[in-house]
Amino acid sequence: MNTDAKNERIKELVDLINYHNKRYYLEDKPEITDSEFDLLLKELVRLEKENPELASTNSPSQKVGGFISEHFEKYKHLKKMYSLENISNEEELKKFIERVEKIIKNPAFILEPKFDGSSVSITYKNGFFKAASTRGDGAIGENITQNAKTIKNIPLELTGLRPPELIEIRGEVIFPLKEFQKLNKRLEEANQAFSNPRNAAAGSLRQLDTRITAERPLVFIPWGIGESVGLNIQSESELIDKFRGWGFTILGEYLKTKDRTFIQDHFKITLNKREQLDYEIDGLVIKLDRFKDQVELGFTSKYPKWAAALKFPSMVAKTKINKITYQIGRTGMITPVAELDEVLIGGVSVKRATLHNFDQIKQLEINTMDEVLIERAGDVIPKVLKVIQKNNKTNFKNPTECPSCRSTLSKEGSYLFCKNIDCQEVLKRKISYLVSKKCFNIIGLGSNIINNLVSKKVISRISDVFNLDESEILKLDGFGPKLANNLITEINNKKNIELSRFISSLGIRHVGENISKLISLHFKDLNEIILAGKEEIESIEGIGIEIAASLDSYLDKKENIHEIDNFIKNGVLIKTEDLPTGDKFKGKMICITGKFKNFSRDELTLIVNNQKGKVVSSISSKTDILVAGEKSGSKFKKAKELGIKIISESDFLKL
Repeated sequence: MNTDAKNERIKELVDLINYHNKRYYLEDKPEITDSEFDLLLKELVRLEKENPELASTNSPSQKVGGFISEHFEKYKHLKKMYSLENISNEEELKKFIERVEKIIKNPAFILEPKFDGSSVSITYKNGFFKAASTRGDGAIGENITQNAKTIKNIPLELTGLRPPELIEIRGEVIFPLKEFQKLNKRLEEANQAFSNPRNAAAGSLRQLDTRITAERPLVFIPWGIGESVGLNIQSESELIDKFRGWGFTILGEYLKTKDRTFIQDHFKITLNKREQLDYEIDGLVIKLDRFKDQVELGFTSKYPKWAAALKFPSMVAKTKINKITYQIGRTGMITPVAELDEVLIGGVSVKRATLHNFDQIKQLEINTMDEVLIERAGDVIPKVLKVIQKNNKTNFKNPTECPSCRSTLSKEGSYLFCKNIDCQEVLKRKISYLVSKKCFNIIGLGSNIINNLVSKKVISRISDVFNLDESEILKLDGFGPKLANNLITEINNKKNIELSRFISSLGIRHVGENISKLISLHFKDLNEIILAGKEEIESIEGIGIEIAASLDSYLDKKENIHEIDNFIKNGVLIKTEDLPTGDKFKGKMICITGKFKNFSRDELTLIVNNQKGKVVSSISSKTDILVAGEKSGSKFKKAKELGIKIISESDFLKL
């Protein structure tokens, strides 16, 4: 076969495979067997391997995987991915609709399923798949382009005439329930089972070897868009038709309505159908249909004002407590856990449930062998609600010793704590949090490696993570020179960290991600925080007496200051955001829109706040200034119509 013939055959195979993918995943009407499909795909893979110059980056052969990544790079969304405000009852729904109706006359809404999976954004340029990322913090996610390409129902090229020049398609990657149960049966033997389908979807997307992702039967369901150029539609209902036309899978019902009673009735009908579905949904999403109405309402810092999640009530089941075990947290807190007779709730197998604290056990009069009612609410860890049959007449006795180090426990309110600074289990939990995405984001330092390093006393303090060498890691089971070198390189690459993330990584009680951010915005650097008194910390808006006392107590101990010093000695560089302060925007209402070369929107918001201005999400007659970047769109037009002052990024820099 000459080159021209091979090229023609590759094109023919690409068209055939894309056609059969569409028949199978989009139309649910397969025309050939799985084995016949596999033969077509194998032939394409072979021809492309033999003739790489003829292969396309958007070939369906990408669906089989084979790319190995050392880590996931950061990916900045063109437009922020917002979360949704939750609505839990009819009264809250009524208030939501009334808020909308104050601004939008006679609004029309779209109702659609709220899929319980892992949120993903896919960017297409001129109709071709270019990149994919996780939601992350809404502004920056992880680049999962190669893994997303392996998902069978994601089109690598949008079908139909004249696709948009650029579009970010947002959606949910889900794991079908039957397939989830099959996967977990295989993984249970290696003690690697996922707790629920949502975690299975997220874990599958973050595999370093794309072949593993390709083996998982993931499904992508689009639910919205971010940035777009050349998309000439006016509503959500038109967008849903576009998704279908472009070759995406649409599951469930998408209904347009103006009637509140219809919304309530449809919610109840969907709730009753929930158990019959082969995928998890945890409610409905309600959105304004018209895009211009969405722009009019705008956003809060967290949510769109024009959409919300109508959450299903939690699911309950009966079971028996076989024993009560204890989990040790990174602050030394001991949490009691009920080990249960296995029970299925909403397609998920539940074997454990939290008992929260020891006062809760006393209040519920719970002990081993009692039959109880447990509740699972969406992604939340199952919890014990109440005893339904008392089989154990004795009272539960609280532990007096740490289950790990056997030191005497301290009681603080409803909680018990291990205060031993040398407790290995507490150290393991602290390190797991330190290396997590919320803190240093060290990829590859998983729980098994951490357990080994701590058990063999290679690590005795959290700062030791940054003083590891290859010879120590090579002593661990399963590590060769290349893997050890990769891990050391990853650790060294993550030594630069923002002040807020560093504070959070220390594992101070009550001082998590959000509180650390508030502290880092108030103080110039770490030294200022160490020297600050409890009263100054307490004066920060959003920080109460208990949090201030906890941080002050931590910084008052010499061993903790020594630990911070060790981080710095081991090469950790703590970065602070050097943002200007003053009163240039005092009393001003400022809206920010478009794309900027020198700033993210969050950075611009911080600067405006530091200059005593207030950032608003939409344009109105009360807006004083619009800071307009590239592709400013409707806000720029509206600001012009209202005669609002408009400044560019360069004007902003001059200020």
